Amino acid sequence: MIAWGSFLVVLVASIVVGGGVVALFAVGLRLSDVESPRGRRVLGVACFVVCGLAAAFGVALVVPAFAPFLASLF
Repeated sequence: MIAWGSFLVVLVASIVVGGGVVALFAVGLRLSDVESPRGRRVLGVACFVVCGLAAAFGVALVVPAFAPFLASLF
């Protein structure tokens, strides 16, 4: 039997996190424009770093070889 409550939680979390990472990447693109002041470019790079960390965390959740690494973090 499907646990519909858990399914809904996973669905909503996936949509929110997936959309959030894409939106953060778009903000990073806007902030890291060539003609932007240095402070805005630094914020743009920070957005890209957060997106990269989110992607790496997602890969670590999926690949079983990274399970000990995740266990050591938490």
